[in-house]
Parts: sequence; C-alpha cells; structure tokens
Amino acid sequence: MPGVVKLCGMRTAEDALAAAAAGADFIGLVFAPSPRRVTLEQAVTICRAVRTVTQLPRIVGLFVDAPVEEMQQVAALLELDAVQLHGNEPPEVVRALGWPVLKAVRVRAGETVEAVRQRVAPYFAGNPAPYAIVLDTYHPRVAGGTGQTFDWAVAAAIARAFPVILAGGLRVENVAEAIETVRPFGVDVSSGIEVAGRKDPELMRAFVAAARAAFARAFDTVRTESGGTR
Repeated sequence: MPGVVKLCGMRTAEDALAAAAAGADFIGLVFAPSPRRVTLEQAVTICRAVRTVTQLPRIVGLFVDAPVEEMQQVAALLELDAVQLHGNEPPEVVRALGWPVLKAVRVRAGETVEAVRQRVAPYFAGNPAPYAIVLDTYHPRVAGGTGQTFDWAVAAAIARAFPVILAGGLRVENVAEAIETVRPFGVDVSSGIEVAGRKDPELMRAFVAAARAAFARAFDTVRTESGGTR
C-alpha cells in the first residue's frame, strides 16, 4: 500500500532502533562507498537489534554495482527483506538476484520525463520487476545521500506510471510538499535526518510524522476525487 517511509544510512544499532521507534517502514544499510557504509559485522549487530522490537521495519541493503553473488551472499546472511540497487545495474541484475529489489534511478538536471521513463520502463518489462523505483538526484561523484532535490514535476509524471519511492534532498520541512506534488508510493531520506553527519532521533520522528500526515491527506484527496467514502 502507498505511504512507505524509508530511513536510510543506519550505522549503529542505536540509529536503527531509533528509526524503528519513529515508525519507519524500511531502514537502509549501505554496503557501498559512503560515509554511511557499514561492515558486515556492524550490519549483523544492527539486524539483531532491530529484530528484537515489536514494530519491526523491513531491512534493505544498499549496493552500488556490486557482483550479483556478493549481494546474494550478504542478503542471505543478514536475511534482508530487500536489496537496493543504487548504481547502473541493468534489468538483468534485478531478475538474476532472486531477491525483492528497489532500483534507484538518478535524475539529472534538465532531464525530461520521457528520458527518465525510457530508463525506468525496461525494469518493469520482465519478471520479476522491482518492488519500486527510487528516484534520486544525480551527482557525478556520489551515488546518493547528497541532500539535493531534483525536478519533482518529472517525479510526479513517473509516479503516475510506476511505483516510485521519492528520494533526494527530502527533510522535515519539505517532505509534505514533496508528497503532495509527486504522490509517490513512498519517500526515502538519509542526510535529511542527520545533525553534523549523525542520525538524529528527533528528526527521524518528525520526518516520519510529517510524511504520514501528508500521505493521509493525499490518500483522502484521491478517495474524495474518485467518489469514495471518507
């Protein structure tokens, strides 16, 4: 069901437990070059801690152009709920993994809706298709977590045709506007819930609350416009 909130870049068990307490649907662990990268040992500790809570978020492992066998091994070891492909992985990798996939597509400045659509569509042309497409901001040197937004009008057009999790520069102050503009399947945040490069429990709670409220308003508007009951 739409309204998914993903908090990414957990580096410690404390981060992940705070994300779970905030009500995140998904938490992300980064296994690619990044200030938020975790080792396998750290990831094991985080996963064990998270699986002790009552309100259990799904755990996603984020990779960038990693070998399929490596991702399968990590996913199996950690019992990940999904794998996020955040590089230039082709549709064949989605189908070869044998794991639920979130596929990131990074949108360049000035890129047209049709150009993005042509990059997204092949992932849904075969089976299995990704769980969702993560639309993020393109950066020439960084795969994600830049804190920069892109043209939400492009994202809105793509979200009308495919399940989109919106990422890129989201924070407490703008997530409601992003949801109202794009009507995505979900939202994804990393740097927007950090203070001085560290995850902040208060920002996590505030972000999830703002996103939940915005999704509720968006769904209510859709039901009203379609003649559904309230």
